Amino acid sequence: MSGPVLYVYAIADSFSVATKTGLQGARLRAIDCGRVRAVVSEHRVAPEPDEELLWAHERILEELMQGSTILPMRFGSTVPGVEALEAALEGREKEFVASLQRVRGAVELSVRAQLPTLAEPSDVALQPTLERSGPGTAYLIGRARQQRQGEEVAELVHGPLAGLARRSVSKLGRGDPWVLKAAYLVDEEAVAVFADRVGRLSDSLEELRVSCTGPWPAYSFVSEEPA
Repeated sequence: MSGPVLYVYAIADSFSVATKTGLQGARLRAIDCGRVRAVVSEHRVAPEPDEELLWAHERILEELMQGSTILPMRFGSTVPGVEALEAALEGREKEFVASLQRVRGAVELSVRAQLPTLAEPSDVALQPTLERSGPGTAYLIGRARQQRQGEEVAELVHGPLAGLARRSVSKLGRGDPWVLKAAYLVDEEAVAVFADRVGRLSDSLEELRVSCTGPWPAYSFVSEEPA
């Protein structure tokens, strides 16, 4: 019969939080290894995801943020016991220390921008190429041109905001309208300035709907390469 599992909420540089209660009423505690520690709770079986527990996980991380620099773990991060956790912390101590330094004093802000529907290309210079091509090639050329148009519009939002952040990551998804989803690692004292810039962009780019949420734990910047 397998033993209890440790549910890992975050890697942290310290552990000072008003609440000591984790998911399902389990006690929160920190397990130290060298210069880092993991904030965990112990469970007979790993918690299964549902809406209530997902929000509870997020609430606990936001409380941990108030007194510590943390690397948030996604819901469902578990290890089979203390020895396995200590081995993982020891093996990645240098990486975790560097990541904590990277996000210290900053939070994640999420931006979503709905771009206007992009018309099919009508460039006169492109028409002879389209006319000589088969339907498949013409379609690919048209989509490639549309993609470039989408990237140009998205940059009107992403460019100014990226300049206010330590790091950023963005993704342009196709759709009707297309959607830009981006995350920004912003200094805590610059959050109000960032939010104001989002508002001004939304007002000035009338055909775009731009919204900002956060601050959140720095999920998108836990690793050296943003996810």
